[in-house]
Amino acid sequence: MLKALSWWRHLRLAHRLGLGYGAVIALLIGLSMVMEFRLQALSDTTADALQRQYPKTALVHEITIELGVVARAMRNVLILAEQDAPVPPLDEIEAAQRRMEQALNRLVALAQDPESRALLDKILTVHSAYAVNQEDFKRLVGAQRMGAARNLLVVDINGYQEDYFRLLDQLNRLHGARMLVASQEVEARHAGARRLVYSAAAVAVLLSLGVTWMLTRSVLRSLGGEPDYAARIARRIAAGELGCRVERRADDDYSLLHDMDQMRLTLIDREQALQQANAELRHTVDQLSAAKDELVSSEKLAALGAMVAGVAHELNTPIGNSLLAASTVSDASERLRHCVEQGITRKALSDQLDEMAAAAELVQRNLHRAADLISSFKQVAVDRQSSQRRQFQLDQVIHEICLTLQPSLSKAKCQLDVTAATGLVMDSFPGPLGQVLTNLVQNALLHGFEGRADPRIWVEAQGLDAGHVQIVVRDNGVGVLPEHQGRVFDPFFTTRMGRGGSGLGLHICFNITTAVLGGKIRLTSSPGAGTTVALVLPRRVPDLQPQRSEETDEHAR
Repeated sequence: MLKALSWWRHLRLAHRLGLGYGAVIALLIGLSMVMEFRLQALSDTTADALQRQYPKTALVHEITIELGVVARAMRNVLILAEQDAPVPPLDEIEAAQRRMEQALNRLVALAQDPESRALLDKILTVHSAYAVNQEDFKRLVGAQRMGAARNLLVVDINGYQEDYFRLLDQLNRLHGARMLVASQEVEARHAGARRLVYSAAAVAVLLSLGVTWMLTRSVLRSLGGEPDYAARIARRIAAGELGCRVERRADDDYSLLHDMDQMRLTLIDREQALQQANAELRHTVDQLSAAKDELVSSEKLAALGAMVAGVAHELNTPIGNSLLAASTVSDASERLRHCVEQGITRKALSDQLDEMAAAAELVQRNLHRAADLISSFKQVAVDRQSSQRRQFQLDQVIHEICLTLQPSLSKAKCQLDVTAATGLVMDSFPGPLGQVLTNLVQNALLHGFEGRADPRIWVEAQGLDAGHVQIVVRDNGVGVLPEHQGRVFDPFFTTRMGRGGSGLGLHICFNITTAVLGGKIRLTSSPGAGTTVALVLPRRVPDLQPQRSEETDEHAR
């Protein structure tokens, strides 16, 4: 017994549940099989009573009824004859006689016991004599010999009828007694089956209560206490209250509460380690953020320096031409003054004036070109410095931006084609938009044309619908490898690390396009077939813009 208890305690909860309720189920199955046997016996007894005893009694009753029908029919024939009424046909007697003979034959086939056979032999004898007298009666009635028919009925037929009824009554009492015995046997078997059902139910209930008590006690010991307390402790630990105190028995070293307490202590240790790791990670992130800010600042300064150097180079030519033309005008003026003092012909005066007019025209044309360059540079510089939202014509802004890129394009011997639809009015940030286009063109110049003899860049702008425009920057360069296309907008990703690439150009484009301009940017490329970058921008930037990142604001400044 002690070994069994020890073995039971060392079983897992699922095994205890399975064994406990398996025993209950096995007992119920056994009791169900016993009850099935008892109910089958009850069913057999009932079937015996219904199939063997009841049909005999029913046939005896049927023969008695048909015999009464024949007797009444013969008396009615005689009564109608005494009243000089028309004698009815004897079909009713013949029909009742046939039914009686059929029932008697079935009864003879069913009743095989000695007592029933003895009575049936007597009934058959009486039936034969009765049938003969019936035939005589029908013949006398058919011959209108009513007196002889009455004497036959009174003297012979009535006697046979009385014997017939008496024998049928004896047979009926015999089978009635047997039906009573069968019903009593059915009742006894039914009572036994009922007692067995009640006993089985009582045993099953007691066994279920016993197994439930044992399992409940086992579950409580496995939990280490009441389920509500264990669930409450589990919820507090799950909510992060690792300092809660777990109350359990001193000898409890295997229950769920014990395991939860150990888990709580382990979580405390891991939380401390995690806090330390988080502190180290924050320090590392701060260092990376500082390094990123420095790289962004370097990228901005490099872009600004390149733009200033390019604009200065472009301004050098028209200003130099203007200085040369101004010197020419100055020399022509001195010559004209000298000629005037010594005397000058009309033709010489006309030549001097033409030369001065040509020089003035050259000065004017070059100064206009320099003014245009300065105006475009000033507008782009103001937009980048202020990052103010305003309404502008998209084609004008694109042409101004592309004009500032001409020095870099000329140095790289790259042709830039601009196709911008007119009339596209935007309410947005032209400075950040210019930074995006500048970065895209500079990125193409830096990465796209290595080994290309005829580099070319296309900038196209068109309206998509009433609320959006699309700007496409594409080139005929070497393209982007498929394994790099998913990372081109990631910060610090570049294929020219240490060779002029910082990995921030396209990342800044992505940030400005999505966070400042409220649009989308997509890059498609095939190796050897160039690269296409498509910007889809709203014509009117939504009033509630997402908070721009520090990097984007600083870059815009």
